[in-house]
Amino acid sequence: MAGDRCTLCGSRPKGRYVLSLHGETTCARHPESGRCALCGRPGHAGERGWSEFTPTSARCPTCGGQAVEDQVSARAHIPGVRAEMAALGIRLAQRVRVMLVEPTLINTTPAALCLGRTHTWTRADEGGVLGIEIARGLTATHFGATLAHELGHAWLFQQGARGLPDRIEEGVCELFAGAWLKRRHTAFADAVRRSALDSPDPVYGAGYRLVRDAVVAHGIDAVLTSVRTRGALPAPARTPNKQLRRT
Repeated sequence: MAGDRCTLCGSRPKGRYVLSLHGETTCARHPESGRCALCGRPGHAGERGWSEFTPTSARCPTCGGQAVEDQVSARAHIPGVRAEMAALGIRLAQRVRVMLVEPTLINTTPAALCLGRTHTWTRADEGGVLGIEIARGLTATHFGATLAHELGHAWLFQQGARGLPDRIEEGVCELFAGAWLKRRHTAFADAVRRSALDSPDPVYGAGYRLVRDAVVAHGIDAVLTSVRTRGALPAPARTPNKQLRRT
């Protein structure tokens, strides 16, 4: 863990405590005023170093200190993410612009927090990807995972895999984000990936697990081919009928 002393009182936690994705510990006895939108660290009234992420969410000092805050910083990360996705076989037929935007622009409802989105257009039999937007202020790890996810949406669209069930499309894109995170070889990236895989969300978390299980059973190439050509995951392998014998 990143530290074994409480982020608020500085003492070694006794009894129950909360562990953030960074591995920071916070005594559970302290009354919370909310949690970091990115790592889950508890916040407390009057605690310094916190910053607003959206009007209804905030970032802890650790996530704020690692934030990708402007387009110049974003450009330093984008080529590496593109290259690693290409190494995984996810190459866009046409380059798509990636823009950093204020979190409020992509979080217009009080539903689950949105970190990125992909804009597309369709007309008759034509269509294209207009661009990708990523929320300003993410940690570099969250930025990379979100970009990998959104590149997945762009790739699926360019491959003609449109109108997919939400669980399959988001599950495939979460799989791409997870693959990018796994290549980071850091405890924080691994924690972010595990949090996504364990998410109770019926679309993102359940979709990720559904697609991951299909990959384990059939392999990534078979899964992506099936999604692109049939709009569905490969059929589960049939279990052979057992022959019953009487003796």
